Order: sequence, then C-alpha cells, then structure tokens
Amino acid sequence: MKFATFDSSELGNFTIGSGSSSPTEQVNSPGSCGNQPQAIQQCAICGDRATGKHYGASSCDGCKGFFRRSVRKNHYYQCRFGRGCIVDKDKRNQCRYCRLRKCFKAGMKKEAVQNERDRISLRPPSVDESVGNGLSVASLLSAERHRVGASGEVNCAENEISNRKVADITDVCESMKQQLMTLVHWAKVIPAFTELTLDDQMALLKAHSGKHLLLGLARRSLHLKDILLLGNNCIIARHPPCQLDPEMKHLDLSQVGCRVMDELVKPLSEVNIDESEFACLKAMVFLDPNTKGLSEPSKIKAMRYQVQMNLEDYISDRQYDPRGRFGEILLTLPALQSISWKMIEQIQVAKLFSDIHIDQLLQEMLLGGAAGESTLNEPAVAMGLGHNFSVDHSVHSYGHALSSPGTDVEDPGSPPRSLVQCSDVEQPQSNGDVLFLSSPPHSHTGGHFQVLMSTFKRELQPSSPY
Repeated sequence: MKFATFDSSELGNFTIGSGSSSPTEQVNSPGSCGNQPQAIQQCAICGDRATGKHYGASSCDGCKGFFRRSVRKNHYYQCRFGRGCIVDKDKRNQCRYCRLRKCFKAGMKKEAVQNERDRISLRPPSVDESVGNGLSVASLLSAERHRVGASGEVNCAENEISNRKVADITDVCESMKQQLMTLVHWAKVIPAFTELTLDDQMALLKAHSGKHLLLGLARRSLHLKDILLLGNNCIIARHPPCQLDPEMKHLDLSQVGCRVMDELVKPLSEVNIDESEFACLKAMVFLDPNTKGLSEPSKIKAMRYQVQMNLEDYISDRQYDPRGRFGEILLTLPALQSISWKMIEQIQVAKLFSDIHIDQLLQEMLLGGAAGESTLNEPAVAMGLGHNFSVDHSVHSYGHALSSPGTDVEDPGSPPRSLVQCSDVEQPQSNGDVLFLSSPPHSHTGGHFQVLMSTFKRELQPSSPY
C-alpha cells in the first residue's frame, strides 16, 4: 500500500524525498564498495544473481527496476511489520518499504536515477513519451470500466447461470453486435487513440474486432466452469442440450466455445488476471502496428510498447512474486488469434450454407475485414461497406504471413481459398466460377460502420475525458 509519507528515521541520510547529495553513511554489505574491480555475483538487496552495478550498488534487474520506479514516481511506502521484514529472492515483493530501505543501505543513490532522467530529457521527445499519459494503466482501466458501464454488463453468480437462456444463433449475433458497439465506445475514451487519423482508427477497430469479442467473452466467464456468458446474458455451455435451433448445425459454437474455455478462460483464471492487467492486454491486442492500411504504424508501435512497459511496471509493483507473470499473460495471444480465425470461419460457413441473417455492422466489422488483415481497401469497403457478402480471406492470408517466404500455408479446417459468396448485391463481372471483387482503393463511402464512426467523429478528438 502506498502512503503520503516515508518514515526514514532509521536511514540516516538515505531519504528518497531529500534533495541532498549522496548518502554519507556506508554499509558493509555486498556491493557497497564502488572500487571493487570484479562484479559481485549476488544482488546486495535480495541475494539474487546480480547483473551489474546499478545506481551505486550491485543488484539484479528486479531491484534495479524497483529502485528506479520508486524514485521516478516518488513512491512512499510504510512497513506493516515493524520494519524488520526479510528481503530475499523469494520475499522481496512482500514489503516495499523494507526493500527500498535495503536499496539505500546497499549504496543505491537517488541522484543516479535523477541524472539518468536528465540525460534522457536532453533527447527530443519520442512518440511513446508524447502519448504515454494517455496509455497509463489508470487510463486503460477507466476506459474498460466505461465500456462495461455502457454495455450494462453485470456479474452473474454461478448458481444464477442455470436459469439463463442457452444461446441460439440470433442471440449470438445480437450479442456480437452489442459488443462491437461497445468496442467503439471503449476506443473513443482512450486519449492516445483519438490522436490517430480516422482511417487508422477504423482500420484498428475492424482488424481486431473478433479478438475483442473473444476477450470480452473470456473476461465475463472467468468465474464460471464449463460455461461462457454472452454480453446479453445468454450462455454457451460445454455440453449443450440436444435440442438446438436447426440453423445452429452450421455454426459449431461448442467447438469454438470449448477452445475459449480451455485456451483463454482457463489460463487467465489460473494466473488470476485482474482488471488492470486485462485492460492492458486488451490495449496491446488492439494497438497492432502490423494492421494493414495504417498510415502511421510506427506511432502505433510506440503506443503498444508504452502499454507493454506500463504493464511490466504494474506487475513488478504487485505484492506477490511477479516473475514469469507477464509472459504467462502474453502466452494467451496466439490462442486468441487462432480462435478468432476459427470463429470468423464458422460464421462465414454458417452464412453460406443457411439462411442466417448477419447484421450489417457485424458483416462490415467482423467479416468484411477479418482478424488482423482488415483494411479500408478490402472488398467490403471498396464496394461501399453496405452489401451483404462474405469473403473467406483472413485465415489464408494470416497463414501465409506467418509462414516462411515462398511457403503457401492452408488452414486444414478452412474452406477452399476461392470460396466467395455474394447475396443481395449486384454481381460484378467475373471469369469462370471465381468471383473477384475490385474497386478503386479510396471508395470509403456507405456502410453502417462508416456511419457509426462518423457519428463518433466529433467525440473522437485528442481531448482527454479524464
């Protein structure tokens, strides 16, 4: 817990808030002597393997980062256990007061951190420094809570779930539409996002809509077992009832649902991900500099890096041992992408072989430019963003992009590469059985998504709502 004061009565001149020169007392601890020619193997603070001399004391990277953050952010701590806590490799995160005190006693100097900051400040401000305030953990958490409030989501106890309706195809599509609307609400309250061009905003929203649907689904279901809770409070069960909507035979929700339970909900539950970590993970998925059609990919890359650094700092400041936690959270991303492809493929196949009606917004955001390969130049947008058609594109293009150069990868569970369906649309000229959709690259008019973004255009300004 952070407090407004830091009691330094036992530290002598080792005070974090003082502007005095370097500490005057010397402690006979490993690494405190600055004239030793050889590197000391143990961290003078926690006893872990030292990586060098940092800020005046031999220390590991963990204690180095802790000391740097404490000084830069002017953190003040208080010990709850009489200022005699053990600070070692296993317990160094239990009391930050005693850890900081031991940093000072080992010879670390706050002036070294401040001098480092002064050297950095002489450089021209980089992109990530200019947008850092809009991508803080607090800002992202506030945006996520704003989204939850806008969608009207409520936490349901597990004993209440049995009374929920088992979702049919209409419920699934309605929930998806609702969540896509809240995705736009979420993005528009992130200050850094509003600094992007409108075209880049649209490209990011469309490219990662499938992943955000799955992340939200997993987040709502973390406390449940073998059940997924949709945004409209309907459920998808691991073992659904035998009697289902006949149209559902073309949409294998159980296959996608089981993967969400096993590859997303389970690992995120095991790591006990909290609200702040989830908000950062969601932003890292969203700020993908490899999204097709971006005009400023380097700026978006810097934004994602800033979120990554903020998440690492947040995890390091937690009371429990943070080692490996950041990696465990990121290990869910490959599964997220793979399941997103499968979900989009299932919807496309269901749309092709049944009379399922796909809402126009869902068509444009999820199917018109699917999972990571969306761009404003995709056929759906090029034809006006207002027609009902599906193009099986995402899985193949992603497989090819992830393969080695010259290797053509086919997803074994996907329809043929040439599979294209158009309905309720004037047919363009085609050669043979394969229909090719083409249009000038800047035909961005029409479409529900375009109208939705235009509606929010005035609100999507750089001014911060915080």
